Amino acid sequence: MTEAGQRLLLTQPQVSRLIAMLEEELGFLLFSRENRRLTPTREGILFYKEANRILAGFDEVSRIADDIRMQKDAWLRIVTQPYLGASIVPRALSRFSVAHPQVRASLEVRPRADVGRWVSGQQFDLGIAALPMEAPAVTATPFARVRIVAAIPTGHPFAERKTLGFDDIVDEPFIALKPFTLLRQYIDDLCRRRNQRLTIQAEVSSVLSACQLVSGGIGLTLADPLLASGIPGITLVPWEPDLTLTYGFLYPMSYAPSAITLQFCEDIKATLLDMAPDYVEII
Repeated sequence: MTEAGQRLLLTQPQVSRLIAMLEEELGFLLFSRENRRLTPTREGILFYKEANRILAGFDEVSRIADDIRMQKDAWLRIVTQPYLGASIVPRALSRFSVAHPQVRASLEVRPRADVGRWVSGQQFDLGIAALPMEAPAVTATPFARVRIVAAIPTGHPFAERKTLGFDDIVDEPFIALKPFTLLRQYIDDLCRRRNQRLTIQAEVSSVLSACQLVSGGIGLTLADPLLASGIPGITLVPWEPDLTLTYGFLYPMSYAPSAITLQFCEDIKATLLDMAPDYVEII
């Protein structure tokens, strides 16, 4: 009792009263008292073992909290559409890993239509895709508008132009995307309103393939400058009237994004500005 009082900065009688109060609350004796000596009872020993296990658990909680705060064994799980996964996201991950080398990343590339669904399944911390995007249990937050450009083979007469519009390209060989893409839907709508048709030389399923064909001199196309700017043999010319794609972050609605997720989002924005500062507006 005396040593316990010294450790707790209490007097011996105060410790005795605390033990008596605990025994009264528990409904059984922790110690037998004989000849001014305290001997633990069987019940007291069992109680001590269980209490010690619980207190050790509190120490484990502190360790777990330290691991989370220090981002030890942290994972950042990302899902995005193909051409973002081939251009922006890897560069942003490289930037992010410099400041957060202890965080491991998982990157899944899926068709744009699947990105929201995969985020809603709570398998990922973050989705990155062109908006609009409708998916259950997902919060979509726009973060950038990117101005679409005409991608022209280097050396083509149009490469010297300040801007290009529909009337300029109507008779030119055009590399079209498949009908399910946002850019193709824009082109089809423009053709209907003007009651004209483009000279489609090839039809592909990705912006990357379209730009590679442009680089080979097969035709021209409309493209996202974030991808087209990284392909040799292409000159980018602003498209008139302005056409923009809006990109957004997709979060699971069931929980708030973590600090490392939000930091990576900032790295995505910085990467966009690095890649195409003349065509990107952060919102």
